[in-house]
Amino acid sequence: MSEIPPPYTHVEASPPQYTLPETFNIGHSRVGMLIRPQQLRGHLSMLHAFHNLRLVVESDFVPRFPIDVRAMEPEKRWGWFVNIAVERFERWCRSLGTWCSVNLELALPPIDVLMVWHAYLLNPIWYAEDTERIVALSYLPVITQYLAANIGSPHLLTTDSPHPDRVHNWEHHTNTPYDPFDAAAVVSYKEIQCPRCSHRVVVPFLGENGTGYAQSNFAASCTSCLQMIKKDLLSLHKFANDIVRIAGFLPGTLHTPYEQHDTGRATLIKKRVMAAARLPVSNALTAQDVMTKLKFNPTLLTGILNLQIQRRIGKRILSAYTDDRPFSVELVGAVLRQASFVRKMADLGWTDPDFFADEEMVVLQHSVARYHAFLGLMADAPGSFFVPTLDIDLAWHTHQLRASYYHTECKRVVGRYIDHDDKVDEDHLATAFDVTCRAWTDRYGLPYTYCGCPLPGTTLGQRLRNALSLHHRTANELDVLRPPPDAAAGTHASDHNAVYLMHNRKGSERARERRRQKAERRRRREALDAKGKDKERTAVSRYNRSQTQAHELAFFYPVPIWIGVASCVTVPFVVGNGACATVRIFSWRGEAC
Repeated sequence: MSEIPPPYTHVEASPPQYTLPETFNIGHSRVGMLIRPQQLRGHLSMLHAFHNLRLVVESDFVPRFPIDVRAMEPEKRWGWFVNIAVERFERWCRSLGTWCSVNLELALPPIDVLMVWHAYLLNPIWYAEDTERIVALSYLPVITQYLAANIGSPHLLTTDSPHPDRVHNWEHHTNTPYDPFDAAAVVSYKEIQCPRCSHRVVVPFLGENGTGYAQSNFAASCTSCLQMIKKDLLSLHKFANDIVRIAGFLPGTLHTPYEQHDTGRATLIKKRVMAAARLPVSNALTAQDVMTKLKFNPTLLTGILNLQIQRRIGKRILSAYTDDRPFSVELVGAVLRQASFVRKMADLGWTDPDFFADEEMVVLQHSVARYHAFLGLMADAPGSFFVPTLDIDLAWHTHQLRASYYHTECKRVVGRYIDHDDKVDEDHLATAFDVTCRAWTDRYGLPYTYCGCPLPGTTLGQRLRNALSLHHRTANELDVLRPPPDAAAGTHASDHNAVYLMHNRKGSERARERRRQKAERRRRREALDAKGKDKERTAVSRYNRSQTQAHELAFFYPVPIWIGVASCVTVPFVVGNGACATVRIFSWRGEAC
């Protein structure tokens, strides 16, 4: 008689402890942690507030909005609201002065303005240069330091019950209500300066046939000279004001990847532009003189820049001239592009206040570890363009909110200032993501993503390098980069900054079709490879894929963007599409632009 086997006892085993290192190897040095999980959690709380703000605006439950706004489609209403928020941000920036230094907490802005500020900070090179170059923004770095110190305390930044003195300061210095919905109900007009006669003209944000300042077909008649004013002419006038400042510099020329204050380079570029336009270097030169010399024609400026300086530099300078606002970043578009990333964080559940209630916050620890590894890639390959995944991008964004620390630490650790371009051609971004996947696997011997998307194939040479490189890493170093189950969806490519170049529509569509075919070939290869694996490994692979969120492939839902002289100033509106987002551009009458 056979022996009876012992009874089976199920034991609940705790998962292995995930320990986040305090230091990381980046480049040739060992550096301390640059960003911490608690700061990521605070940043996510801010994104939660931004997401809720958008949901309220897109709903039909804001009776304070004007009747014509309430009749809009949700995406258009959100675009209008963001325009008002940017106007309020500009007023706040111009109001900052010695008064805010007394108590920085009482100078903090409302949630809608914080959202615009947040999007501006995520253009770190532009932000650093603008706050140094533009007098109206000179006090912004002071309060940015306070923001950096309080990212881990989001309730202070997004509170629904601000201190009465904070409300008073805001309303006194900006002349708008503190509450964003109250403000949106009363901020209906904007004052601009006529580029021809310098007369101040008050224009509506919403106008007939889409001609308001916040609309794609903006046009207004000057009440003095009766000439038509459009965004491209306002942009040219902004350039004229910049070029006549003797001690000033053109945007995009002062900061370089290796020099934060390259006045020699900026001065040389400005002199070349002035010489090409036959403008005298004189204190008597006025903006009107420049406008006359350029014949009030923005196209003439483009031709001058293309002939006299490198195309890349000229394109960067021109990108700063899209309207008459002081900022070099078109902030309405920046906020709308970031809205795609915010929605993805919300779709993952990461913005839920209770999602990271656990003290250990393993998912955010993993994001921090992978971000430091991502910096390691950039330190090793200065000429490469790497694309982050969602979890890495969250940590990267959080680091950028600590503006002065971000610049100092990037220069010290990576060897250069790292920009965060939120407008990249989708085809270039998709190709760069493949390069990033291979570079990550070569360097760390692990997959870059675990979300279920097909990865680039590896060559025999790459496999050999991976096998050899594994001998130089400890198990703990590899474990820190492997995602816990809850983090797998966060390793999807972060494609919120992909843009669809409308001036080359056919080329973009052909590239997109090539990427679809390439992804399908990868999937077929994976299916064939799976047949050669043992059943257990195949089951694990299927389980991992079943745990990830259903989503579309990356880089197939980019933001449409036109490239041209003082870029066609259109307003994109985000439309949700699963975990990824598609963005369309509408006119206010409802037709596609």
